[in-house]
This record gives sequence, C-alpha cells and structure tokens, in this order.
Amino acid sequence: MKVFRILTLLILVSRLLPAQSSAPPLATGSITGHVVLGDSHLPARMAYVVLLPVGAADAGDKKPVASTAIVGTGLDGSFVIPNVLPGAYYVAAMKLGYASPVPVSLINGDDYGPNPQDVKDALAAALTPVVVAVNRISTTEIVLNKGAVISGSVRFDDGEPYSKTTVSLLRKDKSGKWADFGTPEGLGSNGAPTDDQGNFRLTGLPADEYLLRTTLRMEGGLVTTPGVDSPNQPDYRWDIYFGDGIRPRDGKIIKLKEGEQSNGNTIEIPLARLHSISGTVLSEETGAPINQADVELHNADDDSTCTVTAINSATGQFRFPYVAEGEYTLKVRKAADVAPGSRSHDEKPLRTYAEASQPLIVKGETNGITIQVKPQPAAARTAQ
Repeated sequence: MKVFRILTLLILVSRLLPAQSSAPPLATGSITGHVVLGDSHLPARMAYVVLLPVGAADAGDKKPVASTAIVGTGLDGSFVIPNVLPGAYYVAAMKLGYASPVPVSLINGDDYGPNPQDVKDALAAALTPVVVAVNRISTTEIVLNKGAVISGSVRFDDGEPYSKTTVSLLRKDKSGKWADFGTPEGLGSNGAPTDDQGNFRLTGLPADEYLLRTTLRMEGGLVTTPGVDSPNQPDYRWDIYFGDGIRPRDGKIIKLKEGEQSNGNTIEIPLARLHSISGTVLSEETGAPINQADVELHNADDDSTCTVTAINSATGQFRFPYVAEGEYTLKVRKAADVAPGSRSHDEKPLRTYAEASQPLIVKGETNGITIQVKPQPAAARTAQ
C-alpha cells in the first residue's frame, strides 16, 4: 500500500508540470531539511516532501526551467532533494494524520489544469519560497501540525454495516460551491474505505466546514454466451450525504476547529425510502424500442444529476435499482439505433434521436415508464 501511494503521488506531481527535458542540467543546487511533528516535537518519520516551482502556474507550454520532486524523510525526519535547477520553490510535507499546507487536491493534475491561478494563490498563501542557487545547499525546516479528524460509520437502516465502501469529503470552493476535497486516505481511490464494521476515519484536515458523502455502488454484470448477444449490466451508483440527504444542500455540515475531532458520525442508507424505477425508451415514429441510449435522473429543482444508466440494447429498457423518494426529471441522451450486436457508443448509428425528458415523482416502486424520442432529420444525423 505504501509503495502504491508513493507511485500515486509521483504520478500526480508529474502531471502538474510539463515533462522535463531528457538532457541533464549543467548546473544545479540542492535542498535539505527536517520535518518535525508540532504536537510531539518528534521527527516526522517516513513523511513525504514535495517540491513545486513557484512559477508552476505560469509555465504553460514554455520550455520547463524548474525541477519537481517528491522524496521521503528518514527516521530522523531529514530529507535531501539533489539536482535542483536554480530558482524559487515551495517545499511542503505530507504525513497521514497531519494537516498539510498543500491539500492533496491542489497537486492533482486534473484540478491544477483548469485552475492554475487558484493553485498558485493557495501555495503562495501557505508557504515561503526556498531559493536554490548553483552549487549551493539550501536548507528549510518544516513543522506539521496535527489535523482535525472526522470519523464514524456507514450503515443500512436495518443496522447492517456497509463495509468496503468509501466515504469522501466536500468543502466549499472560492465560489461558495461544494467541491470534492482530497485527503491522503483517498489517494488511489475516491475516499477513505470502511472496514468490516462499516467504520471510517478521515484525518489531517484543516479547520473548515465539510460534508460527508458515501456512495451506494452496485457493479454491473457480464454474461458471455457463444452465439447469443448478452448485453452488459451497467454499473449503478447513488450518492448519500450525512444528515439524511441525497444532494449537498440537504447534508449536515460538520464544522471543525484546528485539531478538533468529530466522532460518531453515522451515515445511514435509508433502504425503506429507496425504490426501483424502470421503463422503456421508444421511437415516437414506430413505437418500437430503440437499442442505444443513456437515461439520466436529475433533481427537479436544480437539474443536478443524480445517476445515469444505459438501456438494454435488446429490449430498450432501463432500470434504476435504488432511487430516493422525491421529484426528478428523466432525460434521454445519445439515443440511437445501431446495428445488432454493436454495443459501442462509437459505432456509427443507423438512426439517431433527439434528446427527450419528462417529470417523475417517486413515492414507491415505479415500473412501466415509457419515454418517446423523435428521430432526427437526415441532416442532423449526418452532422453527428
């Protein structure tokens, strides 16, 4: 697991900046230092130290003129980063249970790409640059403070623990919207795992307000029979928030002070209020089922997407196995007829259909829904 996390961090950092030139630098310096735990004043053993150039957000497509690195600390908390090109750098440390000045989400390449200025501002606010000169050793000392903790369990409403699921966090971004917040427990996955008793623990959190989320996840099936077209059963997921909510605004906010622990937070999955929804997508022109489409379920008030499934190519039917009671909109997208036996959305369709939607109120099991889609004109089909 430790090796996996190291590899994951290396991948994240490598995605943050353009690839370095294969030619070795002619003149470099180095950075050394120690990482200390603020609560115990002991060395931060086997922590991770990340090196990020101060000008990272401005590099763009220009030739890279800086180094990046991730190294581990020794048993005395010391680290060495050799062969660093001259320039100004941020040096940050990470250790499970301690609040890093650089959240995991900020060094993720996906987050960095569309929001480089946000990353640059966050780094500048939290860290003091270290300047590296040719043939010089620069030193820095890093203190890690104990982070806040959120722990609890995930259970079904009949008392059974939900093991091997994940619990993730959301925190408000600069615009005030709830957004995913990465933690060290979530490296290589989408959140902290629950154990056999459904218990979870998220550590090293900075003081802030958070939402807890788990996902009811069902993996689809695959049946292969020679000579028989057996469509794959699609995967299915449904998000549930701490506080009996199915969307962020319905969740219960957990407010943490620096180093505070919030324990005993139970996310309950309300089986009694989850119902199956099923139906068929039909051609408005022929009344026959089509054989390819995505069916989406959206919240009626804000149009946010709850979940998505694909229709059965043989019958045109769709099914949402678990949907919370409430008001929704069913939407059909990417509707088409494709050649028999074709299961790929990349396959050129024989006929395409316009998107369609209709309201849906869920109070119990709801079956036999029909959604009709209009064939698109030939010109529209050619343009796709």
